[in-house]
Amino acid sequence: MPPSALRERLASLGRAGGPAARPRRPAVERIVPPGFEAVETAYGTAWRFADVLARGRLPGPEPEIAHAYLDTETTGLSGGTGTQVFVVAICRPCPAGLELTQVFLADPAGEAAFLTLVQEEIARSARLASYNGARFDLPLLRTRWVMARMPGELEHPRHLDLLDLTRSLLRARLERCTLRVVEERLLGFEREGDLASALVPEAYLAYVRHGWSPMLPMALEHNRQDVISLYHLHARLLLRLSGRDPWMEGGSDWLALGRHLFRTGRRADGWRALRNAAELADGPDSARAALLLARRLTRRRRPAAAERLLSEVNSRLAREPRLAIARARLMEWSLGDLAGAREVVAAALESLAPDSPYRTDLEWRLQRLESKLLRRLAERAAGASAGKSPTLSRP
Repeated sequence: MPPSALRERLASLGRAGGPAARPRRPAVERIVPPGFEAVETAYGTAWRFADVLARGRLPGPEPEIAHAYLDTETTGLSGGTGTQVFVVAICRPCPAGLELTQVFLADPAGEAAFLTLVQEEIARSARLASYNGARFDLPLLRTRWVMARMPGELEHPRHLDLLDLTRSLLRARLERCTLRVVEERLLGFEREGDLASALVPEAYLAYVRHGWSPMLPMALEHNRQDVISLYHLHARLLLRLSGRDPWMEGGSDWLALGRHLFRTGRRADGWRALRNAAELADGPDSARAALLLARRLTRRRRPAAAERLLSEVNSRLAREPRLAIARARLMEWSLGDLAGAREVVAAALESLAPDSPYRTDLEWRLQRLESKLLRRLAERAAGASAGKSPTLSRP
């Protein structure tokens, strides 16, 4: 629901004739988790935890503009107006290490003060990063801002969603791109005694009902660990974007990097990444990289360079028929070399598996090339018999 429509709905509920107010339940005395201190805001008291941690020894550069890394925990995983954010963790680099701040909603009635402090913490950095925050965290925070009847809208710096970047660079390597999988496979993090994400909402709901929950400290620690991982993940992804990630292996990693760089306008870097993928001669992914490079060379009207590239890669990947098909197409239609195209197709058929899905295409292409060569010979013979020098026009 758009914020404007949500505000109208909230206003209608407050008019005369609206639903009668329900009797309030007896107040529950809640224990504020250890380490949180009261912070006074224009809307009342909010609760904040602050600490400075060592950065660790994971390699990776920092972004040119410092980011604040944000993660939320909520009372539900599906979002919507009935879902409430009860804790927000924000991590940012500082000279002493990593500054970690956590804002906790000790009382649902104090949501306005909670959101005010969250916005103040976010505004301290020039950039904001999260994991799936563009689809979940930030829309939910904006919804809660309206539900709390706060003026204006929740403001935040320019946002980077690390989930999108992770999927773009690592989808071919990882079976899933959840933060937990990325932590284990890319960062080498293993959490001990961590609370499962599905149990985090129950930890807070039990706290609201009874005043305390034994699982609440684990839920808060889960939130802190998530946001620290985002800092290290961003550093590792920046290392990969520069082509210096030691974990990059094989054609799939370089192919994914090249595609991402081209999509984001870094054409020269994308070209080098795709070239690396092709030169590795690492199966289908290297073949895909070579085909992408050849396509771009052809668009620049450099078919001879495209054919040389495909020939070089095809010599080391003889069992990749797509390279042979692309070479034959270039030689036939752009270079006019029918005999060379026929040789390429014939050689590909010799090394092709009997059950290959490309066999039909190659056999059809071979027959068509042989027919065109025969017609060309016939035209030459007819021209010679008529006393004319044969002239060949490229198809």
